[in-house]
This record gives sequence, C-alpha cells and structure tokens, in this order.
Amino acid sequence: MMMKNTFSEEREAEEEWFLESGSSLRVPLPVKEGKEAIEERKYTAKKEGDSWFLNLEELGCEPARKVLVPGNTGACFEQATELAKLHNAALSKALQELETKLVEFNYAKHDINISFSERRNNPEKYGFKEADIACCGSGPYRGIDGCGGKRGVTDYELCSDPTEYLYFDSSHPSDKANKQISELMWSGAPNLTGPYNLKALFEA
Repeated sequence: MMMKNTFSEEREAEEEWFLESGSSLRVPLPVKEGKEAIEERKYTAKKEGDSWFLNLEELGCEPARKVLVPGNTGACFEQATELAKLHNAALSKALQELETKLVEFNYAKHDINISFSERRNNPEKYGFKEADIACCGSGPYRGIDGCGGKRGVTDYELCSDPTEYLYFDSSHPSDKANKQISELMWSGAPNLTGPYNLKALFEA
C-alpha cells in the first residue's frame, strides 16, 4: 500500500511538471537569453565543426509515461508527447537558421521520432515481440523505474530475452533497438537522417 501511495504522489508531481514545462515552452525566450543561446551554438559549431543531433521520440508513449495515464488503458501520456513535439519543432527551426548563418555548418539530424514510431507500430517488422512493455521494471507496462531494485522498489520483473523488447527498462531502448537506431544514424536515408547521415558527414 505504501508503494502505491508513493507512486501516486510521484505521478501527480510528474504530471504537474510536464504541464508547467509545456507552458514555458510556448513562451518565447527573452531576447538576451535567446541571443546568448544562438551565440553559444555558433561558437560550438565553429570550434567543433560538423555536428549531429537527435530529436525526441513520442515521450508519452514510453512505459515510464504510459503508466501515468489512469486506468492502464494503453494510451500515451499526451502532455509529454506535446513537449517532445514542441522541442522537435524548435530544434528544426534552430538548425535551419544556423545553416543559413554559418557557411561551414554541416550537420546530421536523426529523426528518432519516426524510427521509434515505426518500431512501436510494427514491432515484428523490426524483430521485436513487445513494444509497449519494458523488459525490466514493475507495475503496468513495467513502467515503474525500479529495475534492479533501484529507487526503493524491491519487487521488479525481468524478461527472459531482452532482444524481443523495444524498451529494456521504463525509458531506455534495448541494446537491439539502440543498434538499429545507430545504424540509421550512420547510413540512414535522408528522410530519417539528414541533410547528412554520419557516414556522409565524416566524408564531406
């Protein structure tokens, strides 16, 4: 019973955080802070040369977020997904601006949102049997982050074959999923990794 009360409190706190964060993302950065962020990114690009980026997947569909939805209906936690969408739009806009302002700025951006959506919606196509439940964890979808007895959660489940799962724990991909994503980052088509993939970026 104590664990249920604690989890309920954590769920309420996390939901409140997502709502507050979503509101803040919709407010434009103050001019000073915005300019400082752009100048810092320009300096990094000039200093380090080519760069690579990842956008965010539908965060609300991770086991750790789905468990926040009352009733265990299988629905995604939309507040988190909305934050990811806002981030992805802002990232794309920032990269386009940098590309026009910095002559030698080349980059690779992998659309992990598409990659994960495809695997979540068609797991068997990519060699997975389970895309909604984590290999390790507790509670619905094994979405309570207690794998290995961490964070005071002593009871947890561990699957027999992690290669069958898209997620290893409540919010991290399995090794198999990571390998597939890394291969797409290295040599994926432009619709997934562009305008360069990493292989082309290193050879440019």
